[in-house]
Amino acid sequence: MKRLSRVLAAAIVVGALFSIAATALAQETTTTVAETSVPQVNIEPAVPITTPPPSQPLPDWTYRYMVATGLVIALLVVVLTTVQYFMRVVRKRYRIVEE
Repeated sequence: MKRLSRVLAAAIVVGALFSIAATALAQETTTTVAETSVPQVNIEPAVPITTPPPSQPLPDWTYRYMVATGLVIALLVVVLTTVQYFMRVVRKRYRIVEE
């Protein structure tokens, strides 16, 4: 049992070292845009294009309708539970005794 746990611990340490080394190698090989030489060209467009301001996106139909439907169902469940409680428990609690 002890040997198995030592082998497992060694495997975890080797795996962690391997993942750290792979991450370090991957970070060294990345290049940025600043390192590449791209000639800067200052050409003005013939027709200036104006972009319209971004508009507010409409919420998805599922969000719009499912929230309202969920609230209505929750309210209906609360009302029906209250009515059922009074019909079953409170109604049987008190009885009218005739003389």
